Amino acid sequence: MFYVYCLHLLWLIPISWIGCFMVRKKSFEERFLHIAKWCKRCFHLLHIKLDVEMEDALPSDGSILFVSNHQSFFDLFMLEIGIHVPFTFVSKAENKKIPYLSSLSKNLELIYFDREDQGSAVHMLRETTRRLKAGQNILIFPEGTRSKGTVMKQMQAGSIQPAFMAKCYIVPVVLCDSFDYKRLLKQHGTFHMHIGKAIPFEAYKPLKVDGMIKQLQEQMQGELDAFHQK
Repeated sequence: MFYVYCLHLLWLIPISWIGCFMVRKKSFEERFLHIAKWCKRCFHLLHIKLDVEMEDALPSDGSILFVSNHQSFFDLFMLEIGIHVPFTFVSKAENKKIPYLSSLSKNLELIYFDREDQGSAVHMLRETTRRLKAGQNILIFPEGTRSKGTVMKQMQAGSIQPAFMAKCYIVPVVLCDSFDYKRLLKQHGTFHMHIGKAIPFEAYKPLKVDGMIKQLQEQMQGELDAFHQK
């Protein structure tokens, strides 16, 4: 049944690819909004919804490092739809080889890195820091891989180092149930997402990197636990 639903999206691929080509020279914000629009169309076509719970409005006086858990391919759609400020992703290098996704990634200016290459990881951290300092919002998956269930994998402390270097906001994002996408698609259900309060540099600076990643891990796992206990 899942593959039947995927077939429903096939006709969107060439159309959205053409759209990406048409907006490739526009501003980053326009390109982001274009891709977010197509993500919404995909959800509409699949008869699924997204419920977003926000603790507070996102800050507009500085860049943001969004820190999110990672459960499935549908995370990308959820994040594009649910976060209403332009941002790009940090992504593993393997995704660059996927033909259709590579077109989208160029428009979103993704930051790629090879997890097996130390030099690539260092470049990713420097590039992420540079862009945050320049005012661009960035989302990273500190687990490094998908956690296909209700328990998050251990988040890597180094992933939030750019926030300390750029002195930007950190915003935790919790994707609650995208690992269960097959059931949600079958039932035309609703995905759920929680966006936490923005944490300014002054608040997390004393914790240092290790302390902050521990706090984020506990906070985000707590949100997951609370959701699944409802």
